[in-house]
Parts: sequence; C-alpha cells; structure tokens
Amino acid sequence: MQPYKKIESFAVCFLVSILLVGCGSKNPLNRQSVSGTVTLNGQPVKAGSIEFHPQGTKGTMSGAVIADGKYSIATAQGLPPGTYTVRIFSADETAEREEVPGESNKLAVEKIPAKYNTESTLSKSVDAGKDNVFDFEILNE
Repeated sequence: MQPYKKIESFAVCFLVSILLVGCGSKNPLNRQSVSGTVTLNGQPVKAGSIEFHPQGTKGTMSGAVIADGKYSIATAQGLPPGTYTVRIFSADETAEREEVPGESNKLAVEKIPAKYNTESTLSKSVDAGKDNVFDFEILNE
C-alpha cells in the first residue's frame, strides 16, 4: 500500500469515529420527565417541594417545587428509570417564637406528616418511555 493511501485510510477512519461520537445520545442517563399532583386532606398543597431519592446506592436525586398542588420535573432534570423514595414537604408559618429585631417572629412548621418526608415510606418506580405521572393524596392524621 502506498503511503498516501495509508494516510487517506487513517483520515477516513478518524472522521468516521468523530462522527460516531458526535451522534451519541443527548440523554445518556435516559432521564424521564415526572409530574403529578399533591393534595393534603383533599386540598391542593399551595406551596412545597417534592424529592425523589434513588433506592440503593446508584442513581440521581431530583425534585421540584409544588405550586397550587402541581409539580413537574422536565426530562433534562428528570429521573433515570428505577425505584425512588419520595419525600414531600410543605411548611406553614404558624408557630410564634421569641421576637428578634429585624426578623419575623413566625416559625415554619411542617404541615406534612413525617411519614411522607423525613421518615418517608412512599415509593414510586420511574419507567422509560411511559407517562410517569404520580399523584399523592396525603392525610394529616
């Protein structure tokens, strides 16, 4: 083989490999969008947050703001397929504390029972290519 043929062959292989790398997935973790509603005693949660924590040692945690009972996590920030522990929070400024100059004397008090957040037993599975819509109906017992 002549030297310039080797160079041409190498150049073609190099360009093909660059093109293949450039055509890779734009969603390497296969993230999925997640959305749904959250109610407390039958009423939409006005403001709060929802978190999805991967069960096991691998995975990506993600979350969203709850506004007027709805939440949504776009694909770009979404969750890879798997099983997640769900934690839901919503605080209310109802308790009083000792007055501190320049600060509110209201304390944020969690409205959602601990079994739905810090001691959560909620679990959801995110599946690839499916509508991952999860609605949560919380009762404050």
